Formats: sequence, C-alpha cells, structure tokens
Amino acid sequence: MKKTKKIIVVAYIFFSAFSVMHGQNNFNKVAQSGMQYLKIGVDAAMVGRGEAGISAVRGVSSMFWNPAGLSQMDGHELLFSHNAWIADISMNAAAIGLNFDNIGTFGLSVLWMDYGDLHKTSVATSTEEAAAYGYVDEGLYSPSDIAIGLAYSRKISDQFSFGGQVRYLYENYGSNKTISFSGEEEITDNILSAFCFDFGTLYYPGFKSLAISMSIQNFSSDLKYQQESFSTPLIFKIGTSFNVLDLFDNKSKSNLLLAIDAIHPRDFSERLNLGIEYDYLGLFQVRGGYRLNYDEGNFTTGAGVKYSISNTMGIKVDISYIIFSSGRFSWPLQLTARLIML
Repeated sequence: MKKTKKIIVVAYIFFSAFSVMHGQNNFNKVAQSGMQYLKIGVDAAMVGRGEAGISAVRGVSSMFWNPAGLSQMDGHELLFSHNAWIADISMNAAAIGLNFDNIGTFGLSVLWMDYGDLHKTSVATSTEEAAAYGYVDEGLYSPSDIAIGLAYSRKISDQFSFGGQVRYLYENYGSNKTISFSGEEEITDNILSAFCFDFGTLYYPGFKSLAISMSIQNFSSDLKYQQESFSTPLIFKIGTSFNVLDLFDNKSKSNLLLAIDAIHPRDFSERLNLGIEYDYLGLFQVRGGYRLNYDEGNFTTGAGVKYSISNTMGIKVDISYIIFSSGRFSWPLQLTARLIML
C-alpha cells in the first residue's frame, strides 16, 4: 500500500508539472538571463535521451546535470566531451571525479566555448572612414566563455543522496571603442566574472529501480555589467526514471530506462524532456528522446559502447545528435569519452 501511494505521488507531481507547462505555453520569458552557453547539454549519453534523466545520470557527467549523482560513482572517473554545435561553434568539457568512500565524492570540471575568430569593428570617427564603410575593421579576436566547477556529493543512505557545486564563470568578449556624448573616444573591456551554485538530490522510494530527483542549476545573484544587470540562466528540474524491464521477470543484465524531467527555466516557459535508453548487458546502449516546448532540436538520438581494459579499468564512448529542423543548421554532434577506474 505504501509503495502504491509513492507511485501516485510521483504521478501527481509530473501531471501537475505538465499542466503548468501547458498553461504557460504562450508566455515565453525570453531575454531574462545571460551566459546562455550554460544551457547547452554536456555528455552525449544525457543528450542522446533528450536531456532527460537527472535521476539516472551517474558519475562525473552528473556535475553538469545533478551533482547528487556523483555519489553513485564507483572508483574514479575521467571525462572529456566535445560538442560540435551550430554555426561552427564548439563546446568542450573535461571533468574528474574521486570517490573517497565514507567521506564522499569530489569532482572538478571545466567547460569552455570555442567561437573561432570574429571580426572586431568600431564606429568610424573620420569622414573618410564613414564615407567608405561606416565602421573601422580592427582585426580578428576570439571571444571566450569558461566555467570551472568544484562539486561534492555524498550518499546519506542507500535511498538518499545529495550534492552541490560551486562554479566560477568567466566571459571575455574583447574590448571596443565607443564615443561619448562629448565626442571623446573610450575603450570598454567586455569582461565579466561571477560565481554560481548547483544543488541536487537523488531518492529511491523503494519500488524496484524507481528514482526521483530534484536539481537547481546556475543559481546566483544579479550580475552587473556597465549600467545593466542580468542573471545567469537559473533552471529548476524535477525528474524520475525507471527500468521498465523490472516489471517483468528480467534475469538478464539488460535495462530499458525510461526517464522524464519537468523543467522550469528562468528565461522560458516550462518544458518537458522525455528519454528512453536500452542497455544491452552493460556493453552497448541505444538512446532516443524528445524535448517538448523547444524552438529547435526536439528530437535526439544516440548510442554508446563500453569496453573493459582490465578488471579495474574501462572506457566508455557515447555519441549523440540533436536533430534541428532548420535547413540552415547541421545536426549538432556530441562525442563523450570517459575513463572508469574501479
């Protein structure tokens, strides 16, 4: 009876979340935050199943989704992820996780964007320049976005874990010339730094493999840039996952994971991520997902393979696509490799 009540509570939470999302579908809170690169998904396994599964993500990649999952890591892990994003932009991430048993699990991560070389221009100040182009070409520059995170997670019991992370954010978009109302030239450095915090929980109610999670990402105070203020892209999520094969007499080591995440972002209306993953004997995975209420990239797909180097070491490689419907964009491809040391 208690297990039935737990399932009813979980179902109620998600139906409520979906109702709220549907009710606010026409109210998109755009342009409410900066540092938008923090919203791009890291780890091909999560992206492949529609970025769903904050209650199923494990190991070092959980630092980018739900730091509570870091506590579920056995041994130590290294991760590197490369995301070939749209418009020749790429995103790279690296992370390491160290499990110290009863003390807890620590993680260190770094994420950086590669925008390539861009042309820097300024307003023409001479009559000749104004007549020719209206601007001055000041050559090439490379903007940068970097996020460095330190995470900690601990398993309180077999049923409950928590985790937190602090991240240092740094943006450098170069400098530019501006002209004041008095006609004087000024140099403006477009540099910004800040700290943000993530927090997450992971709970197993006791019904087979059912897991429930909550996470808060990118929490910070308002940031000041010149005369303007803005916020990081705060995101609140609740999610659940379940191995469907647990409902049957499954004697194999294969899993069929179903994951659902309800998302409340600061700068958009509510969203819902749905994902599914079939894991064959822990060796090979295929994934698919659907992201509801996104302008682009609703469907996702991916696959993964794990290879044991020895009894104490293995490597896992995952690949994913986010399928963009617009013909202007190629499909963003993400490749993640992790070294697992037991």
